[in-house]
Amino acid sequence: MRNLSAYKTSFFKVIKFTIMVLIVDFITGSISHKIFYSQKTGKYARTTHVIEDSNADVMIFGSSHAHRHYVSEVFEKELGEISYNAGAEGQQLLFHLALQEMILSRTAPKIMILNIDDSFLYQSQIAYDRLSDLHPYYHEHHKILNPILRLNSTMVWLKLFFKSYQNNSTIVHALRYYISPQIDYKGYRPLQGKIDPEKLDLHDEVLVKEYAEEIDENFVKAIEAFIINAKDQDVHLLFVTSPLYNGIEYSKSESFLKIKDIAQEKNIPLINLFNDKQFYNKPELFHDPSHLNDTGARLFTKRLSDSISKMDFNQ
Repeated sequence: MRNLSAYKTSFFKVIKFTIMVLIVDFITGSISHKIFYSQKTGKYARTTHVIEDSNADVMIFGSSHAHRHYVSEVFEKELGEISYNAGAEGQQLLFHLALQEMILSRTAPKIMILNIDDSFLYQSQIAYDRLSDLHPYYHEHHKILNPILRLNSTMVWLKLFFKSYQNNSTIVHALRYYISPQIDYKGYRPLQGKIDPEKLDLHDEVLVKEYAEEIDENFVKAIEAFIINAKDQDVHLLFVTSPLYNGIEYSKSESFLKIKDIAQEKNIPLINLFNDKQFYNKPELFHDPSHLNDTGARLFTKRLSDSISKMDFNQ
């Protein structure tokens, strides 16, 4: 009898502790959730805007080359369409696929532009790890996010059951940009300054690759799903590559050649400006070897707008 009584006592203690944990998680999670969705600037504010509110007709996806190169104001002037830059620094195909699907669950832009990095299909653990930026949206979009987040952790659903875990890495970010707002222009954030060719070697040869040059089939499936999603919603999809200061020998990139083949097979226009003469080796147009400055970005967006204006998407 004493053993039974002890078991009951232990059982009820466990129950009480579990209830306390859930209550604390609910309270802290609700507070952090409110703080998260109150953000006005920064990467999460931009992501939340395109998921929840944006009615843009032209929407841009991609890594820092999208975020820093596509000027929404220029698109609106040249194309006469509301535009928003949904690019996210450091993010790759799985993130963009999740973002696209969350957007399409609410609205369908007329045109989606995916800026292609030549390494997009190469294996990259960082690409998986950075999917944690999607955690705050799990509660509202778990059906979309669960299959993608499971690629990095099969038990992610258990972690994200706890509301406090969903936002545990965002509070400092939110407070930082509350104190010092991060200004953007409909998602576009310009880079200022230009390359000094004499100092270029000091920062050009120390780039660390964040990938292994082997194709990741999950990334291949992601870009194929991105295409299917756009077509299912009658969204005109366009692949674009951004200029690089020194250009690139993309004929040696298995990743880019695979993307090129997929685009051709799926009839997706691909505008390749990696080595475009208008930008190649022009220091006045670049902030660093990989990123255009504001002058270059505006010229690039104008050039791209002209190309889009001439396209017949109904072919």
